[in-house]
Amino acid sequence: MKIAIAALHHETNSFCRERAVTLDDVLITRGADILNVHPKTFLGGFLEGIGSDPDLIPTAAIRFTGGGPASSDIFEACLNEILTPLRAAGNVDAVYLALHGAMVADEPYTDAEGALIRKVRAVVGDRIPIVATYDFHGIFSDYEVANAVPFPNDTNPHIDGYERGLEAAECLLRMLAQEITPVTRILRVPIIGPNIGQSTWAHDADEEAKLLLYRLNRYRAELEKRPGVINVTLLGGYGYGDSPDESMSIIATTDNDPVLADILCADLGRKLWESKEDLVSIRPIHPVDEGVRLAISAEKKPILLVDLGDDPGSACPADSPAVLESLLRLGAHDAALTIRDSPAVDACLKAGIGATITIPIGASVDDQFYKPVEVTGTVRLLDDGHYAVCGPTHGGWGREPEAAAFKYADAGQRAVLRVGNRIDVILSRHRTGKDRDFFKSAGILLEEKRILVVKSNQAHRASFDTVVARTIELNSPGVSTVDYETLTFKHLNRPLWPIDTDFEWNP
Repeated sequence: MKIAIAALHHETNSFCRERAVTLDDVLITRGADILNVHPKTFLGGFLEGIGSDPDLIPTAAIRFTGGGPASSDIFEACLNEILTPLRAAGNVDAVYLALHGAMVADEPYTDAEGALIRKVRAVVGDRIPIVATYDFHGIFSDYEVANAVPFPNDTNPHIDGYERGLEAAECLLRMLAQEITPVTRILRVPIIGPNIGQSTWAHDADEEAKLLLYRLNRYRAELEKRPGVINVTLLGGYGYGDSPDESMSIIATTDNDPVLADILCADLGRKLWESKEDLVSIRPIHPVDEGVRLAISAEKKPILLVDLGDDPGSACPADSPAVLESLLRLGAHDAALTIRDSPAVDACLKAGIGATITIPIGASVDDQFYKPVEVTGTVRLLDDGHYAVCGPTHGGWGREPEAAAFKYADAGQRAVLRVGNRIDVILSRHRTGKDRDFFKSAGILLEEKRILVVKSNQAHRASFDTVVARTIELNSPGVSTVDYETLTFKHLNRPLWPIDTDFEWNP
């Protein structure tokens, strides 16, 4: 039995200027190397679940570095990286795809994952089983759900990739044994975010009980127990990949029962729609200066400020200095934050540890929403940006640190520049961190700081919620702004709440 495996991962921000224009902007892993993954990932779970009997045919794993849409010719070249070894494999019995689900390339590939599945179908035919794992923020076309059985994250922050990989493997084995015939239906609920209101779990039980998607997820889990149900998922959608399929959605897969799948979608979709106001009321969003003032005046520490507008998890460049500018102007002290700025790292490396320098910080990648801030500071630390993520963490699993979950990350060369009144700016070349291990590895003592700042929407909660006194979300500028109406969508289907409010909807 031969099972082909491929991966395509990009959470596209259609409004980000940084994008893949050559293959140098794409990370391509080929052949057997794509199987060398952490065991507690989507692919790790799938490999464990599928066992050692099948003959695995690894093709390629594609990951894009820039957050903006890939050009159509680069995307086609990436498709060929997967399709060429797939054709060379000859007849296969099944296909597993490890996808993100929110990729948008230049036209005609606004449904990028759907385009991949269409191309794979052209090679393997209509009868070969295909299963796929997805991120919680996936956006799905009708063609996609009809041609690959989907197993997306149920959790946000995401901690269940391993379990979904196991589930996909079990389904595929049962399909190959002709025990089940999966049928999937999708219901798009016309809601766009916000991500900060879409938590499905929290460390604190009282807070968790207040979360709309926690309550709906428990109901969803009960629906999955019904006879004939294979999988039910409530998806957050993704607000920044300009696509006609972009919205929250319900996906239901049954054993050859499309009517039941439609009923499940309508049931859960109606409950979501009727409670949608909870998505925007559960966590207030503050203007930047207001949030900074609240943090400065707080009695307990540390306070976590969340830079919503420049979230690298939403494919942003992570180079906004907007919160830093506010901290300095309003007289904050004992703070730490992170900004991606390769030229600033170069300046610190040139100056050396202990040097005092005056440099512009921020907007080195994308200056659409903010401008650089000139600062004078002392270089406190230089390192290579390699650090251990000990967890708990978004994209990991479980709510507590666990040695088996440890992994390593590479932020590129880093420099810590101390400015103002003990404000430490972690400057990095490639990425910023949403976990406390990123800060600790850069020499930041969390107990010392009054204010911590992360660029995030949701992912930080897995790591920081248990170690901060309060979290304050900021309506900061950037290409992941929560003010969706300010973004220049071209393909979005309207009406869509909360951009539009004066309309009725019924599943």
